[in-house]
Amino acid sequence: MTRKLIQFINLNHTIKTIIDDSTVTLSPLFQFRLLGVMKKIEPHLANFEVVRNDKIREYGEEKEDGSLSIPAENKEAMEKFNEAMSQVLDGKVTIGIEPFTVEEVFEEGIKAEYLMGLYDIMEK
Repeated sequence: MTRKLIQFINLNHTIKTIIDDSTVTLSPLFQFRLLGVMKKIEPHLANFEVVRNDKIREYGEEKEDGSLSIPAENKEAMEKFNEAMSQVLDGKVTIGIEPFTVEEVFEEGIKAEYLMGLYDIMEK
């Protein structure tokens, strides 16, 4: 399955929200499969964080407490950082995920607010 990195980041957030939601009861198999999807996304999230932190070091400034940040008033640095992040987030990533069927997802009784977040891993 090939998607933009931002789509996988959003998918990962949705899955984490579903799993952490105490009002949602998932079947063990469905929960297992969702956790497997998260595990496959994980290396790409870690790589994104490395690139993001490198760019913060490149464009940012050290604060008194030793942390780094890009000052909002430094418009040029912010624009360069945002452009770099946009390139990464819009980049294509391929992950070996077996899509869920629509029936599998609906049988779990997942809240409507989560369904759109799972759309990318459902069979069309």
